[in-house]
Amino acid sequence: MKKVLSFNVLTAFLLTFLIAGTSFAQGGFGFTTSLSGKVTAGDDSAVVVGHNFLLTMMDSTGFESYGHSIITTDEDGMLINSAGMFMGMGSSVVTVIKNHTYTITSLDTFTTQPFSAQVVVGEDPVEFNIHLENRTDLNPVNGSITFNGAGVETSVYFVKLPDDVDINDFREYEGSHFKIPGMLLTRWASYEATSAADGSFNLEMIDGNYVVYVPQAGDYLTHWGIFTVDGANTEALGIVLTEMEILSGTITNTAGYEFVQVMGYSVNAGRPFTAIPDSNGYYEMQVAEGDYVVRCTAFFHDDVLDEDFMYHVFYDTVYNAEDAVRVPVGSNGASGIDFTLPEATVSPFSISGTITASQNNGGSGLPLEGAQVRFVSYNAFSNLFRTYEGTTDADGNYTVNGYTMLPEDSLVGFAWKDSTFFAQFYNGQATFLTADPIVYHAGEDVTGIDFALDTLNTDNSFAISGTVVDEDGNPVMTGNVTAFTTDASVGVMTAMIDTLGNYNFGPIFHNGSTVYLQAWGGYGYVPEIYNNAHKWTDPEVEAITISGADQTIDFELEKTAPARAPLATIRGHVNLGNGKTGAASPYEGAVVYVRPVAPEGEAPGQWAASGYVDANGEFSVPVEQEGEYDVLLSTRENGDVETTASTGEDNGLTPTAINDPGTHTVLRSIKLHNAYPNPFNPMTTIQVEMAKTQTASLIIYNVIGQKVKTLFNGNMQQGLRTFTWNGTTQEGKQAASGLYFYQLKTNSTVQTKAVMFLK
Repeated sequence: MKKVLSFNVLTAFLLTFLIAGTSFAQGGFGFTTSLSGKVTAGDDSAVVVGHNFLLTMMDSTGFESYGHSIITTDEDGMLINSAGMFMGMGSSVVTVIKNHTYTITSLDTFTTQPFSAQVVVGEDPVEFNIHLENRTDLNPVNGSITFNGAGVETSVYFVKLPDDVDINDFREYEGSHFKIPGMLLTRWASYEATSAADGSFNLEMIDGNYVVYVPQAGDYLTHWGIFTVDGANTEALGIVLTEMEILSGTITNTAGYEFVQVMGYSVNAGRPFTAIPDSNGYYEMQVAEGDYVVRCTAFFHDDVLDEDFMYHVFYDTVYNAEDAVRVPVGSNGASGIDFTLPEATVSPFSISGTITASQNNGGSGLPLEGAQVRFVSYNAFSNLFRTYEGTTDADGNYTVNGYTMLPEDSLVGFAWKDSTFFAQFYNGQATFLTADPIVYHAGEDVTGIDFALDTLNTDNSFAISGTVVDEDGNPVMTGNVTAFTTDASVGVMTAMIDTLGNYNFGPIFHNGSTVYLQAWGGYGYVPEIYNNAHKWTDPEVEAITISGADQTIDFELEKTAPARAPLATIRGHVNLGNGKTGAASPYEGAVVYVRPVAPEGEAPGQWAASGYVDANGEFSVPVEQEGEYDVLLSTRENGDVETTASTGEDNGLTPTAINDPGTHTVLRSIKLHNAYPNPFNPMTTIQVEMAKTQTASLIIYNVIGQKVKTLFNGNMQQGLRTFTWNGTTQEGKQAASGLYFYQLKTNSTVQTKAVMFLK
């Protein structure tokens, strides 16, 4: 065992010298010898210069054993150690270990066909000649490189992207391919060309998508781009270099941070520029002229918590791009764009409260043990979209603890128990996007964040559940599904999506009811109405009918169009129509989609972002850059509107279906209307006016106060609501003839009226 170990250690030690390019004369060590050979290619057997190979030593079973090294060919096409050509140490032979087998593999498959072979090394020097076959699928590529209207003599490099990379999505190539690995360009690039004095160049390449790179020199910026080679359809590549300016500043108080980076985002969009500060915190960023939003990002690891944290701030000391000071960069650059980092520490905070069964809506009012609560940070950048969860104790109390770097932040809260209770966002809201934010501060214990969950009647009820995935079949791991239903005892209901993409409403939908579902998968996906619709007026909208069985409804959400950091916002409000105003909006929760206006003659693109209308009828959708956007507002009951809107303006939208100002006026009070007809047989209609969306119940009682049927118990939307009663009990049996009372109960009012049922 010791002999084997010693041999391995010795071999590894020797390979360290081999890979570093150290030459060993034949017989310099008793266990080494040399590998030589000539590399040719093509029908004319021309010598191949500067061709790289991977040399790998194999073990006795034929697997890679002790690592590998790169060897190359010299000006005569002879195999040499790569250090001899590239590291300035003079030509060197390739040294190998005796009585071992090696695999030699070509690293250049872009001008010659792939090549790999085994070389058996004995006691004597080995001569191994290689003949490569030229590729026959190369296509001519012509191009030019100019700066300020004149040709530039320089090198241009092309790196072939994997075939599965989508060049329409910059996220798939910028981060991983717009950088030079820790090796020489001639090894990194698939192809290299040198432009002439007039800037022209030509070469031959195989079909595919390429990253194009021209290194910075003189007064022009480094150039990165994407280019497609497609046989005879390949167009000439014109590279126009951009004049370089310097944006600079100093980052102070970097102690404790493991990595600090500054990024400059052009307000006209495009790839962001980056800079890393030196040991004194000074940075210089090479940029083009224009206006920039500048952001500093710093990372550190908290050893006590064993967690990673990120601090993110815009110039000048704001936490969102819209409020950031725009930095103008002119012909003299811009300096003094400084940042001061806080101490690389986090402060604790806590959120606590009580969860009870709402007494106003059929519940006991007692604390709920085992109820769950979840809080999600609004500020994804600085808190890494952290989630905090807790469970109530026997007294219905919960406490969740977290950590933050920000002096102030906000959370969205959500509570649920089981299928016998309505899930609820904080302050009685039905959806994530309309939920009231909970503001907290570093070092603060926020108390009194209470939830009162409404009870659900699950008799003769069935469940809806399913999975939410993206276009690639991967689970969408955050968000919620909202149900809009004719089931009078449910109304609007929300189910959260778990980390596996699953959601489950439980058995809450009564037999015979109709349900519409809308899925929201976070800001990276386009919201969808089942089945595969964006507007409520789309013919694809599909109603789900509860018919004696549980339902499985799956969603496949479309990813939003690729976008860089949002630098602007489409803001606006939804007009009520006919000059009506009010304290609340009937369009709360309606979806607003936006996308850049397409250039003239081009088809509109994918919806790039979305937002929701709040309780005041206002909306705010972050977008990538300033400019004009297509806007689509889709409301479930009041129609749609499609228009254009501009960033930096208050854009007013008026849904098209508002015809009756009386029906769609924002209500200032809650009113229970008289049933009609009254007396009735077989059915009567009851209308309720809601001043705002809130929890409410509408229940039928007999003359001795017994509950006969629940028409509604849940989150009733603002506006005029219509319900019907067909004279049956909760169990579906025919009620007796006689006088009945119907009662509307909310947190602020109880109203009761009478109705007569005649057989």
